[in-house]
Amino acid sequence: MILWSRAFQHDIGESADDTELRVDRGLAAGQLWVRDRSDEAVSMAVVREPVEGVVRIAGVYTPKEKRKEGYAEACVRALSKKLRDAGLRCALYTDLGNPTSNSIYRRIGYRALAEVVRYRFQ
Repeated sequence: MILWSRAFQHDIGESADDTELRVDRGLAAGQLWVRDRSDEAVSMAVVREPVEGVVRIAGVYTPKEKRKEGYAEACVRALSKKLRDAGLRCALYTDLGNPTSNSIYRRIGYRALAEVVRYRFQ
């Protein structure tokens, strides 16, 4: 999970400085979810703490060599169902410039509600 989290952070242009700590905390809190196939991890997602009955799914990642097999879709679909069955509403952010993830999330049942602009100050 540490290697995958670092790779995800690299892919989205975020710092991976505290990856080990965040993975340890996520595992301890039950926030890291892994999709497996034949006892091999193939995709992961992170669940944030619920706020007012809404939980955010974040950090959806599949290693490059396992992409285009539907693993991330299956991971997010199953996780979303589990969370909804627990009475929570699900939310996620996606990169508008990534048509693959956007079409996957629409197939699962997510719909766009708003656009957010993110600024980084250096």
